[in-house]
Amino acid sequence: MNAWTDGPSPGAMLRVAREAGGLSIEDVAGRLRLNAALVLAMEEDRLALLGAPVFARGHLRNYAALVGVPESEVLAACEAGEVPEPSFLPALNLRPRIRDHARWVWPLAAVLLALAVVALFWWWSARAPAPDMRVGATATRRATG
Repeated sequence: MNAWTDGPSPGAMLRVAREAGGLSIEDVAGRLRLNAALVLAMEEDRLALLGAPVFARGHLRNYAALVGVPESEVLAACEAGEVPEPSFLPALNLRPRIRDHARWVWPLAAVLLALAVVALFWWWSARAPAPDMRVGATATRRATG
């Protein structure tokens, strides 16, 4: 049962405004410098995951300002329900996704290595003296030398 029986919950107000603005959860997370899981927790009114009530209200205030919802409405809806005390956070995966970045790291390393090999070969061939390809060049040098 929802504690916000008088009106929409803070999370519902933020989600509706985000969707109306054409923003994804990742967009909001990037702009607020939060993990996408925390933004989702705000939209689902799982405010205990945000930490102490003072932090939860701060995050809600920042989110409201970003999506253009009056902060007073969000905080009033927040006061209508109760901001629970923080819960234990290890259940929330806050680590960055390493696999997302690993997809392009190895191909990039291979391309850079290939470029380095090509550049080294070009530099080495540019430094080496050109062989004397004229007919009889060695015979002329022996005769004069």
